[in-house]
Amino acid sequence: MNNRDMRLPSDQHARVSRGRVLRAVLAAVLAALTAAPIAGAATSAASVKSARGDRGVFVSKGVGRQIFTGGGGVAYGVVFSGASLVVADYSATHDMRVDSPVQPTTNVDGSRTYVPAGGSKSAAFRISGTLYRVTVTGASTFNAAGIYGRLQARGKGTLIVNGERSHWNVPLGNLGKVPKDVKKLFQLALSGAPPPAPPIPPTTVPTTTVGP
Repeated sequence: MNNRDMRLPSDQHARVSRGRVLRAVLAAVLAALTAAPIAGAATSAASVKSARGDRGVFVSKGVGRQIFTGGGGVAYGVVFSGASLVVADYSATHDMRVDSPVQPTTNVDGSRTYVPAGGSKSAAFRISGTLYRVTVTGASTFNAAGIYGRLQARGKGTLIVNGERSHWNVPLGNLGKVPKDVKKLFQLALSGAPPPAPPIPPTTVPTTTVGP
């Protein structure tokens, strides 16, 4: 009898268990971030105001549709059951990073969609990068600090921008100052047009050495 074959199911179970533990740890870390939405929002806002027009902070919670276009700093939050998160990278260097315990679905235009896993009540997320567009639909909390860009919120919810209470369903100006080198791509992202495709890696042609 092959003892190695007998151990295989338990080995597979161990790998699955480790995967579940890692996902649970990531979810716990992200949940801890969102449990205290920018705890120092007022303090951070004061520093933002001292360098007015440089970077912004917002704390938003509600049900509806929120779209943030911008970058820098970090954006994070939680989407609840029935909600979705769609992210698209508009940076020239394609440096957007999304941390979430759920696996995304890649869309035709290159954007990625995140939804709570089957049976889960929520999914946390954390986003960073030079320039990206985030669309959150449904019930969610959505926060950001040290960012530039523009936020649109339609539906019913609460919103604090740079330490001051604001409202959903009203036009909001830019948060922070858009860097000059991304202004064109920022306008593209605002329009909702598909993000630019990543550059195609150059092909290398093997060389052959011909002897004398």
